[in-house]
Amino acid sequence: MTDQLELVRERKLDELIPGKKKGDRLEASGVALIDDSTAAVIFDNLNVVARVNLSLQPHENNRLHPAPSLGDGFEDIAIDHEGRRVFCLIESMEDTDGKYRGFLSEYDRDFRFQRCARLSTTFETPNKGFEGLAYLRPGDNEYIFAMCEGNLCTAATSGGGRIQAFKRAGEGDWDWSHQLELPLTAEFEDYAGISYRDGRLAVVSQASARVWIAEIDQKARLLVDGSQAVYRFPKKSYGNVEGIAWLSEDTLVCVSDKKKKRQPEKCAAKDQSIHIFRIPSR
Repeated sequence: MTDQLELVRERKLDELIPGKKKGDRLEASGVALIDDSTAAVIFDNLNVVARVNLSLQPHENNRLHPAPSLGDGFEDIAIDHEGRRVFCLIESMEDTDGKYRGFLSEYDRDFRFQRCARLSTTFETPNKGFEGLAYLRPGDNEYIFAMCEGNLCTAATSGGGRIQAFKRAGEGDWDWSHQLELPLTAEFEDYAGISYRDGRLAVVSQASARVWIAEIDQKARLLVDGSQAVYRFPKKSYGNVEGIAWLSEDTLVCVSDKKKKRQPEKCAAKDQSIHIFRIPSR
């Protein structure tokens, strides 16, 4: 039986972000940690980044930062703490050659726009592109890991998840490096967000409402045997979780998108929110 995540606390984002009121659309799609007490949240319907204190109480430092970019909204966010840069992922847009590709917008730590780079992977449609983003700096190298929303980097709902790795090649370019294939234990209907911290990878699926966690041998680019586990959310109403970030070795921060029209009304109670979950001991 799949273990259940334990809810620590949660709150609607419109109650935390200054200038927002109940009913405002805040379609949260990704989250990363600015520090151990502050999250950066992005939205797939807005070109902004929200700073949210993880007490999940109104706080003087909570605010919205404009984040100009090519499209309308982002799918995930990652932070280079050493280089003091922020990366926001654009799912897929039509490129100059007519093909659909994901793009990476880069900002400084004050969220001032620096550049936007294309990622070479091509997609069949604009709404089944990249959904998850992680940043790693092993030694002198920089890597971006972009996870495809659909199985096999297509619109398929089975077949296995895929993560595309890109290596920094100069200030404005990222060259394709390699592909990571998620195992059958992580075969979900879709893949919505990823987070990497201290050798552990977390992957969340919105459609399957599950989180997969495993330890990674970074040098060998392999999963550590026996480290994989899948967790479900506390209630079926958590059907819109789209972003995930490690807060500590046993705690995750998640954010939720807006409820879909086809979903039951109970899902509205948990949508457009930020949640903190604890991973149960095994």
